[in-house]
Amino acid sequence: MKTPTRSRRGFTLIELLVVIAIIAILIALLLPAVQQAREAARRTQSKNHLKQLALALHNYHDVYGHLPSGTYPNEKLKTEERISWLTSVLPFVEQQALFSQVDFEESWDDDANAKLAEVRIPTYLNPGSVAAPVGPAETHYVGICGVGEDAPTLAKNHKRAGIFGVNRQTKFRDITDGTSNTLMTSEASGDFGPWIKGGNATMRSFTQQPYINGPDGIGGPYTGGCNMGLGDGSVRFVSENIDPKVLEALSTMAGGEVIGQF
Repeated sequence: MKTPTRSRRGFTLIELLVVIAIIAILIALLLPAVQQAREAARRTQSKNHLKQLALALHNYHDVYGHLPSGTYPNEKLKTEERISWLTSVLPFVEQQALFSQVDFEESWDDDANAKLAEVRIPTYLNPGSVAAPVGPAETHYVGICGVGEDAPTLAKNHKRAGIFGVNRQTKFRDITDGTSNTLMTSEASGDFGPWIKGGNATMRSFTQQPYINGPDGIGGPYTGGCNMGLGDGSVRFVSENIDPKVLEALSTMAGGEVIGQF
């Protein structure tokens, strides 16, 4: 009877194939776990970025007595030409040197600001989203304006108005629904724009369902929902299956709604 061919280490060819198959199966089983662990780490880092933004906004409020308006006040410029609120809080995210070079009287893409717009700010980038490698540096976080396409231009006491608006300078006392019940910031799911640019690039409202990872570009790259920052500085992972009415209530600051668990 012929003896099975053995390798130099004493294994038969069949035994080697079995070992290889087992290793392949183990890798296939471990890969999803590794990917999930990496996503969880990126999601946690993104949550920390939103907490840093919340701290910056609270510090801004302490200094100026109100939160920054969605765009820097400049009546000679259109909303999409103006400088954004993310630019206003630069000193509070350790970017004082960059802030001091911004010309707020000119448009974000004016020659005076064009080179500054290319500076990438880690706090403004979601580690789970892919950033464009060239051109103006984008942001993956936006301020929440409320409900409806006209939300950014509503008066701050309007029932559909959120914390951010084109010219809205919100004080914490204006948030009569309670800061723990009012959204302030969120991850964005697409249509990314430069952090220095006013308008849709840096602030958004809820206009079309599904609200999370839908056509409004509010959402994120993580499975099941996205990170959102509240007015009290906390950050919650909000399910994409949340009741739309609850999300609408969370997005307004003086709607008078009663919000339960979410």
